[in-house]
Amino acid sequence: MSFIQTMLVLGVCCVALTVGYSWNEKRWGPWLMLAAVIGLLALMLQGIMSLMGA
Repeated sequence: MSFIQTMLVLGVCCVALTVGYSWNEKRWGPWLMLAAVIGLLALMLQGIMSLMGA
């Protein structure tokens, strides 16, 4: 992924975390935060894999 794409995905994950935290009393709030955290972990994994040359 390019730098711009990575920053866009990072921004979307951060917005999803904020929205999920703000609406944590709703049923979908914690699930949205979980999806955002999984997205952030996937970004980290992608960065590590690209540094390893895979």
